[in-house]
Amino acid sequence: MSNRDLHKFQHDLIVNESFIRWVKSEFQEDDDYWSDYIDENPDHEADINAAIRFVLSMSFKENSSIDKNKLWDRIAASTGTTQNTRGKVINLKSFKYVAAIFAAACLLFILIFKFGISDTKHINTGVAQERTEKLPDGSSVKLDADTKISYHPEKWSQERKITLNGLAFFEVTKGQKFVVETTLGSVKVLGTSFSVDTRDSHFEVICKTGKVAVMKKNGTPDEVMLTPGDKVTLSEGNLNLFKAETGKPNEILWINGMYTFDNQPLSEVVKELERQYDIKVKIADEFLSLSYTGFFRKGDLNDALYSVTWPLDLKYNIDGKKVTITK
Repeated sequence: MSNRDLHKFQHDLIVNESFIRWVKSEFQEDDDYWSDYIDENPDHEADINAAIRFVLSMSFKENSSIDKNKLWDRIAASTGTTQNTRGKVINLKSFKYVAAIFAAACLLFILIFKFGISDTKHINTGVAQERTEKLPDGSSVKLDADTKISYHPEKWSQERKITLNGLAFFEVTKGQKFVVETTLGSVKVLGTSFSVDTRDSHFEVICKTGKVAVMKKNGTPDEVMLTPGDKVTLSEGNLNLFKAETGKPNEILWINGMYTFDNQPLSEVVKELERQYDIKVKIADEFLSLSYTGFFRKGDLNDALYSVTWPLDLKYNIDGKKVTITK
């Protein structure tokens, strides 16, 4: 693809109102569409990240479009000048002032567009995908399916901080404080390995090595310290610590492809199956509230479905990417 085509690809994104809403809503609005879009355009990951960085860098939040006319109107409004649809002439002094701002804004546009000045990096995995990201200090993060992280590579030496939405396993090199921010709580370490799960209003942290400090996002500033094998969950606004018992540590099994459930509704198990295998499950509502304790291994779909349905005396049928579960 030529440079001209690449620029057009990025331009089409940064003037797309849905794309702008998605970025400015912290990837909440229209997320299904844009997550699928990223999955379908793996060769354009760098271009999509460049477009995201540009939208985040712009301060003109009142507009959801970045064409020249709207940008001019915004600048004129910010300097107290006016311009109606017929183009009334503004005084020369104001014109020069506005023109200077407009030129600076255009220069910023070109620099960001061409060189990617804003340094926020966004990594997404789609359903049935995993990915390991190497961080600037040699630390690494393994993202499970349907997970998003963002961080600042150029600021990493001053602040080791990652924003997470999903499920990830971190192996952190020793150094200054390393922070994982989520919507429900934060995790702080110096050098250790641990897992963080923030899916579906769930918050769980398991420490594998070293020590991990966990705090709620809101409420009392209480801090829970984890040592290897300990686990903490957030329930009804409280952090609950589950200490490792002798010979029975809380293990991080998902990094080896095993997904476990302890007395959880079948609806949660179905969500995980759909996430890990990129399938759609059809099941009667009456079965979704059934409690399930067990596990499935990522690999063969038949084996996973059998592991889930057999203990509940249910049956399943696979038709391509559609699975039906019945009595």
